[in-house]
Amino acid sequence: MLHLLKLEWLKQKDYVLFKLLAAAYLIFLPAILFIGKKISVGEGMPFNPVKDFFQFPTIWEWLGYFGNWMVFFVLGFLAVLMVTNEYSNKTLRQNIITGLHREEFFKSKLIFIGVVAFFAAIYYMVCALVIGMFHIDDTLYFSTVFKNVDYVPRYWLMGMGYMSFGLLIGLLTKRTGIALFLYLGYTMVAEPFFRWVIHLYFFKNTSMSFYPLNAMEDLAPIPVIAFADDMLKENGFRILLTPMEAAIATVVYTSIFLFFSYKRLKNSDL
Repeated sequence: MLHLLKLEWLKQKDYVLFKLLAAAYLIFLPAILFIGKKISVGEGMPFNPVKDFFQFPTIWEWLGYFGNWMVFFVLGFLAVLMVTNEYSNKTLRQNIITGLHREEFFKSKLIFIGVVAFFAAIYYMVCALVIGMFHIDDTLYFSTVFKNVDYVPRYWLMGMGYMSFGLLIGLLTKRTGIALFLYLGYTMVAEPFFRWVIHLYFFKNTSMSFYPLNAMEDLAPIPVIAFADDMLKENGFRILLTPMEAAIATVVYTSIFLFFSYKRLKNSDL
């Protein structure tokens, strides 16, 4: 396991785009909280950005929501590039020729995205704790600090979901430009179209929330919508999946993405 992780790390550590994506995540995850504060300040806002963005327990929710976008773009793109670069640089073929089995190659990718998602979640936790501690209220209880700490494993699961989807897209297309186009196109256009047009027309009485990328988004939704959802559910109307529903759906979809990624790698030409 460590050997495969080291092998993957040696491929990525000197790759310029990997460094840029990693730097972008490290810088913009905490910074986007302050940017959001500047944009959101105004009359009639349904929340107080000065307080809610930086104080416990709501900082977990807001930083998780902003991090949702960072994970989607940064980690998702990284997963795509991890695969397509293997084909464009012919390193996959070279690895197989020199004795690496396809199963081992797939395991190296799987271990690496698991580790990346883990460190992304740990960094999210550290940012939330540090920023929250600097804005702590004198009357705050210890239990309030960790009230929404369940966002940390949800954040890791969200990273695994986005990256497994990116891995599959990369393996299916093998070309960076096409893979990134499909990754964004499915999320921004295709899935919303299926949900709000096809599904709404043919399956009016069933939930539209159990689509792959939507389930991952609902692991860390925008808190304003989550608050509205809590109020509406009393009348039997739901906007979002519950955390448990989103987690189960993400685990299922991640498993499906990884299964088809493995099958694609095992049966495709190099």
